Amino acid sequence: MSTPLQNQLQALPTYLGAKRKLLSWIQSGLSQICPAPHWKDLTFIDLFMGGGSVSLWAKAQGFQQVIANDISLRSQILATAFLCNQRVTLTQSDLLGLTQNLPEGAGWIEAVYSPSVFSSRHAQALDTGFYWASQHPEPSKRALLLTVMWHLASDFVAFPTSLGSSNRPFAEALDGLRRWDDLNPKRYVDESLKRLCEPTWTRLGQKARLVNGGVMGGSPVQVYQADALAILPTLQGDILYLDPPYAGTVSYERGNQVLDALLAGKISPEPTVVSAFSKGVAALEALLSQAEHIPIWLLSYGNQELSLADLEELVRVYAGERTVVGYAKRYKHLSHVSRNESNEELLVIAYPQGGF
Repeated sequence: MSTPLQNQLQALPTYLGAKRKLLSWIQSGLSQICPAPHWKDLTFIDLFMGGGSVSLWAKAQGFQQVIANDISLRSQILATAFLCNQRVTLTQSDLLGLTQNLPEGAGWIEAVYSPSVFSSRHAQALDTGFYWASQHPEPSKRALLLTVMWHLASDFVAFPTSLGSSNRPFAEALDGLRRWDDLNPKRYVDESLKRLCEPTWTRLGQKARLVNGGVMGGSPVQVYQADALAILPTLQGDILYLDPPYAGTVSYERGNQVLDALLAGKISPEPTVVSAFSKGVAALEALLSQAEHIPIWLLSYGNQELSLADLEELVRVYAGERTVVGYAKRYKHLSHVSRNESNEELLVIAYPQGGF
């Protein structure tokens, strides 16, 4: 049976590196050193908000305050829709607005991303929906409508965490440019075909109900859009959650290039700058060196370049008198296509000696 929080988390679109499925594990680790009854008096900082699941979880837990930061536009849209928003939801009228005729010359998605990413009919729907979503004058509703369209765009590709060129075979098949029999059979196991063949707007009401379900009251949330290394020394709080891009993994800039273009309403150029966190551990060390003023650290990381023992040792260098403990969890992302059996999620916690 799903819980209210699980239903609220479903409002968040699929996202590369999201921690939705790992929240109970993260919560368990934190609870062992800082029991939940104390949280109402503490400030929780989510320095790399990303897909918003940890910040939304923290909002629901009753912390005295939640501080969320991320430099990306995609994260800021989620923050406006769900973190700062305590009550505004979408109406039927708001949804109908997404299906108006597109003004002459306003569309660009079909010309740029069909059939490399989307079929022509899907691209046309995205042109219309994203345009009208971006025109809504009320910030919370605009963000909610953009999130609805984000959900639909994810439904229009085979593997929703990757809005990229891997969807070309499906898009070409839908447009009659390729035989369905020529597709790799493993592409059918996630029910992509069923989703892609439904009428374009069939899911609109469903997605709106999903998104409205994520709007809730809870802890006050303060949101920033800043470089993590620059803003960390200025933030005051009790618990610091760090989920930077993992060294040795795909960069968020490249992985989200198409999504970022859809949300911004313009063609996204090929990324020329890759996050320093994706390149190696030096940026992570610089981050830890700036976190001394916050008592409790929670660090999520992957094992692509560091083992759990290596990561614990790295954290100890900067943790001072804190106690450092670590946990590892075998985790396969997109299990229906991934062959990597050795991926692990790592969680390292540093906290004052004797508890909190």
